[in-house]
Amino acid sequence: MTGLIGGPSHAGTCRANANHCVHAGPSRGISLKIYRHFLVVAVGQFGDTFEHQNFLLDTGAAPSIINARLVKQLGLKTRASTLSAAGKVVPTQTAIVPEVELGPVRADFLPVQVHDLSRLEHELGIPLAGLIGLDVLSKASFRLDYENEKIEFGDLPHKGIPVPFDARTSLAVVTVTFGSRPARMLVDTGSDRIVLFGGNFEAIGWPELRNFSPLGTSLADQEMRVGEFFPSDIVLAGQHFRKDKAYFLQGSKDSAFDGLLGVRALGFRVVSYDQTTRTLYLQK
Repeated sequence: MTGLIGGPSHAGTCRANANHCVHAGPSRGISLKIYRHFLVVAVGQFGDTFEHQNFLLDTGAAPSIINARLVKQLGLKTRASTLSAAGKVVPTQTAIVPEVELGPVRADFLPVQVHDLSRLEHELGIPLAGLIGLDVLSKASFRLDYENEKIEFGDLPHKGIPVPFDARTSLAVVTVTFGSRPARMLVDTGSDRIVLFGGNFEAIGWPELRNFSPLGTSLADQEMRVGEFFPSDIVLAGQHFRKDKAYFLQGSKDSAFDGLLGVRALGFRVVSYDQTTRTLYLQK
């Protein structure tokens, strides 16, 4: 499904007015498969035990996740823990994976959440070893290109809307304004929606909800029904975006952020990361 893209890639020169553009040199990349226009799948492996395993690249997964069915195959010990998904805390287990490799990126003795991915495997029609989050991806600068279906690692140019990366939480959170209301949104390649957690806004009675519908297909989908609202204006880093509707999960809450910003929901075509400045970039 994927293959190594050999040889150096020479980045073009950024225009002077490009947002926070960083120049760079050669890079190394792997090809990707994009499902449903937003789910990014790459081939990697758990050390030398398994080869050609499919991994979902999900910036909203912190820490990374291993499929429960592989835990026994790898002989991993687990302990009880919890997983936060769509503002809900659910019981799960954690484990330590001795080694994970994705292209030139390698992580040793990686703490991971254990999660049953069988439903997602069935929906996509492919086996999944796990979800790789920014705890792994942030070990190198990278550029994820949806249209060309590849991710490059190494010294690269970065331009677009900058989002700070928190190495402590392995999350990238940006402030988005809906009308006049600011919200801290998690940059999430594992979702194609804009979703607000209602529990973070329950004291102010916002926004006005008109309809109810399923959340849809994403890692955060826990078969919850959510309210729809229709933002008049979405502002991100001074740029205005239009979106027909967004979603509101009543009762869900998270202390670290107020909702999920699906990267593809606002039409971003490239997500890149500069390891030196610990900054994620969103590019149209």
